[in-house]
Amino acid sequence: MRKAIVDNAGVVMSVIELNDGAEWAPPDGYEVIDAVSPAQPGGTWDGSKFIAPVRPVPARLDSLMAAGPATQVYDEATETMVGRPTEDMAADKAELLGLLQTKLAETEDLTWEQMNKMLALERES
Repeated sequence: MRKAIVDNAGVVMSVIELNDGAEWAPPDGYEVIDAVSPAQPGGTWDGSKFIAPVRPVPARLDSLMAAGPATQVYDEATETMVGRPTEDMAADKAELLGLLQTKLAETEDLTWEQMNKMLALERES
């Protein structure tokens, strides 16, 4: 049987499988609830139903790293792709550089890809 381990605040900490008839007591401050969809870690239990966890929208740093500054935009008036203004692309690059520098200063932890991108942007500026 699927069981959700829920803390006192109603946050689902884990979902486990227990054999029928198995006796298991959770640690103090937690309760075991029959897990039905959408019970999953990070979600919540409101006392009568499970609520799925909210998946965050990718952070601006992640989206700029993945796609890079857009070089074209869609012009609805002409229904064509047109070149994006150079100053807009430069602003995206400056934003990305600032985000990378801030992350490095705050966490001292950049991925290899992020470090290479930061160094390339610094060389360009």
